[in-house]
Amino acid sequence: MAKIEESPVLLSWKVHLAKKNPSRAIAAAVLIIICVYFIFLTLQDPFLTLISFFILVMMVLPYYLPNTYILTEEGIIKKMILSKKSRNWKEFARYKVGKSAIQLYTLNKESRLDNYRSFLIICEKNKDEVLKIVEQKLKNSEKV
Repeated sequence: MAKIEESPVLLSWKVHLAKKNPSRAIAAAVLIIICVYFIFLTLQDPFLTLISFFILVMMVLPYYLPNTYILTEEGIIKKMILSKKSRNWKEFARYKVGKSAIQLYTLNKESRLDNYRSFLIICEKNKDEVLKIVEQKLKNSEKV
């Protein structure tokens, strides 16, 4: 992981999904409050209710906080406030271009494991630049 961080940065940007779609952010917050309320009504335990609230908030936290994507010569880094994920370019075999994201897959052919082993790069404003770098780094791979 240190090797990826030390290599030269090709491109870096921030994505804040809650700012992009505030209605979804409000809906998610309301859903969390409703779920916590029903948990309290069901269990009648403030401690378990607090734990469930904490777990639900932690699940949606990446949506509310900005994510920083860094593409380097060696790999990809996704930095969030509480965590960091980094993957090497050599791990990926193919990619799929979506409306506002690029999905990188580790297996050559479609598999049920794709959802667990893939890496999603959210890029709306700089999709062409990111796609150019991904194509360059995955030259021998296939585009889905």
